[in-house]
Amino acid sequence: MLNVLYNNHYQFVQTPDHLMVMVEMNHDARIVPIARDKASARHKPAVVKQWLGDSVGWWEGDTLVVETRNFHPTQVGKTPVLVTEGGTVTERFTRWSKDQILYEFAVDDPSVYTQPWKGEMSLNLDDERVYEYACHEGNYALPGILAGARSGEAVGQKREATEGDEG
Repeated sequence: MLNVLYNNHYQFVQTPDHLMVMVEMNHDARIVPIARDKASARHKPAVVKQWLGDSVGWWEGDTLVVETRNFHPTQVGKTPVLVTEGGTVTERFTRWSKDQILYEFAVDDPSVYTQPWKGEMSLNLDDERVYEYACHEGNYALPGILAGARSGEAVGQKREATEGDEG
């Protein structure tokens, strides 16, 4: 979960036994089962290759730990961090305040890296909407586009239908 050029919003929905993380970029959703503890966390068989890998979670005090492995081969190398099918990413989510979560991750993949490496960043609460992943210039410009059309209609302008118009 690293920042990219745009669409950096994440939406978290938590139930007692699952966490859903919806990523604005590409509108991917991770469903993470939450076990009682690390010992009872069970990954799916390695032959099952989910789109975003196989994630399981458990609580360590006030921190939710999520371990992901068995990455889908078509996704290897297409994320900001190269992790092969045999790599493991361990994430830690710790609430700092009502508006901020400390996000930490560790990448362990001996086939690519000589040693595990880590990173962290804060995830900050934002009141902005999470948009559908698409070219959404219209999401911002649509009120102006419609206002211009209504203004033209108010002064009697007519728009001629073109070949591509529906209806």
